[in-house]
Amino acid sequence: MAEQADMAMAATTTAEVEDEIIRMSMLNYERLPMLDVIFERFVLSFSSSLKSLTGSVLDVTLGEVEYLPFADAMKSLPKHGLIAVAQADPWDDQFILSQDPVFLFSALELMLGGQPSGRAKDAKHGFTTIERRMGEQVAERILADMAVGFRQICEVSFQVDRMESNPQFANIAQPNSPTVRVPLKVSLEGYHGEVHLILPYATLEPVRPLLTKIFFGDRLGADSSWRTQLKQKIEGSSVALTAQLHELVVPMREILDWKVGDTLDLRIDDSHPVLLLCAGSPVLEGEMGKKQNGSMALKVTANLMGKDEWSNDVDAD
Repeated sequence: MAEQADMAMAATTTAEVEDEIIRMSMLNYERLPMLDVIFERFVLSFSSSLKSLTGSVLDVTLGEVEYLPFADAMKSLPKHGLIAVAQADPWDDQFILSQDPVFLFSALELMLGGQPSGRAKDAKHGFTTIERRMGEQVAERILADMAVGFRQICEVSFQVDRMESNPQFANIAQPNSPTVRVPLKVSLEGYHGEVHLILPYATLEPVRPLLTKIFFGDRLGADSSWRTQLKQKIEGSSVALTAQLHELVVPMREILDWKVGDTLDLRIDDSHPVLLLCAGSPVLEGEMGKKQNGSMALKVTANLMGKDEWSNDVDAD
């Protein structure tokens, strides 16, 4: 009997694992690399805004961006927090901004001119009207900074639609809907709180093609005048070029016997190519000759510095 029970339990466990694998495979977890770039810059703006709002020294760090079902994302939110259901315009959809009690009460007490107290660690009571309103102000500030971060790819604005303290009243997507969870860790006067953003894929759908692009490096900013000015500075700069006719290996004994007036046999003819060096690196190859006025000249016959690649670096958008 015990053996049969163990076999039945193993079969049940296997079935549950298979069901979970099937369920997870049905979810679309397409990665959105640009989100990491957007939120890394958002953190810098958010840190500055929160500092001016609370008048306190603080530290904001971006946690790991996770891709998971909406139900799991909501379950991961801290208990007894304040949830803002935010509206994205013109995407015409919603997402979640959650403030945990440690962050929320620490920020509110600093905004009121005080210092964070111990009750921020055990905030299980409901929120008063004043607390909800001030929490909404903090959420609006966060959303404004978040909109600035998204301007790298599009113009969008975020507003608080409503404030909730019960996660059940903040359901804005189906439980299995693919979702992005963005955690932010905030340190305020020795207290460590968290802010979470829950972004359903359906909300990000209008800009999903832009978010799937891989970020290879920063451009010089939206203002193209900086790029133009830098390009002009580079193109107008001067460099020293050295023409190397030939490189010959000679025994030291022979060199010590050289005297003024000796003729050195370079063992080359008139058609031997000349290397043009910049900072010791070969950049061009050419043939030596004379102009009609008797001046020495160099006719360029080959480009050794990868002209196409250099041009792309300078002219690429």
